[in-house]
Amino acid sequence: MFFCLCLLASPSIKLLVDDPIVVNPGEAITLVCVTTGGEPAPSLTWVRSFGTLPEKTVLNGGTLTIPAITSDDAGTYSCIANNNVGNPAKKSTNIIVRALKKGRFWITPDPYHKDDNIQIGREVKISCQVEAVPSEELTFSWFKNGRPLRSSERMVITQTDPDVSPGTTNLDIIDLKFTDFGTYTCVASLKGGGISDISIDVNISSSTGSTIGDKRNILSSSKTLPLENRCGFSIEWKLHEV
Repeated sequence: MFFCLCLLASPSIKLLVDDPIVVNPGEAITLVCVTTGGEPAPSLTWVRSFGTLPEKTVLNGGTLTIPAITSDDAGTYSCIANNNVGNPAKKSTNIIVRALKKGRFWITPDPYHKDDNIQIGREVKISCQVEAVPSEELTFSWFKNGRPLRSSERMVITQTDPDVSPGTTNLDIIDLKFTDFGTYTCVASLKGGGISDISIDVNISSSTGSTIGDKRNILSSSKTLPLENRCGFSIEWKLHEV
């Protein structure tokens, strides 16, 4: 008579990837999950926290590959090991796909509001906002007529403002002068690179008129302002290729 002493053990695994994983759109990403214990040998399954795995996902044992990743593929991915002994083992990682979108700006005081007023000698604030992923990689640069601007006593640049939403930078022009007329450009970029910058141009001039145009990704407009020491504004935003 023969006896077999079988030792059973619940599964254990580890991921051979960082957490989180930050990638540029279009890149291929590979997640590797390996067993470190369990008897009998556990089976490995990949799942996504919200929704199903992308259709283009390639699975090979404990290896998951997503070719040409997009923002829609971002999220938390988990490897689950199960051998019907004890509780299944689970390890997760978060995939973050870099993105810049929804660039917008506003001016304080609002030049298009009847009750507001922009005057020579008054403070003017230009605010620029974008949605960035990941937000901690977001950087802003300011230019006047194509030349870099740095904070000074009369032109104060604020990179983070607790009174406004994240992803916002402000340019405060103290004591507006005629010499301040020109094109101010806010450029948003990600430190990791690989993403098209978002550039927002605001032109402050003594011109007047009223035109509206829309072509591809460019929106520009100018409007006569009923202001003392009247200043015309033309506004343009567009995406720049890296």
